[in-house]
Amino acid sequence: MPIIHYKFADGHTEEIEVTEEVAAAFEQLEKYEKKVERKETRRHVSLNVLLENGFEFFDKSEDILATLDKQKQEKSEWKEERFRRQVLEDKKKEIFSLLTYRQADAYFRHKYLHIKKTEIARYMNITEGAVRKLIKKAEATLREYRLANEKEIKLLEAIFGSCL
Repeated sequence: MPIIHYKFADGHTEEIEVTEEVAAAFEQLEKYEKKVERKETRRHVSLNVLLENGFEFFDKSEDILATLDKQKQEKSEWKEERFRRQVLEDKKKEIFSLLTYRQADAYFRHKYLHIKKTEIARYMNITEGAVRKLIKKAEATLREYRLANEKEIKLLEAIFGSCL
């Protein structure tokens, strides 16, 4: 008769002599328990990896709709920020294409980045008066460009209608 090693609930182990059928069933049970233990170990390892990588589980007490609204709001804010940066970049390209580098640099820093003229002067190693002149010259050039551009748009609208 086969002998099995049975572990009791209190932790001690005994060798017990059993029939062939009981030994086969006990062996199947041990295989099943090892399989379940391996599966649980993999699940815990996967859970730990997720937590280490910053995955956040939703709190069941928190309203799921509120969470989704918050995520949607964050995504919307991110899109707005990206759009704002793109507009700034487009303005910068337009300004730099129309003005000298020094004019464009001073104008862009003052008008769009809201840097004080004294700080711009310190950055460019020139006087504050020179910065003022650069900005005024840049504004005059841009004003002329906008007037010419507006006339061109009005002319195109007159030719092609208001479909522009």
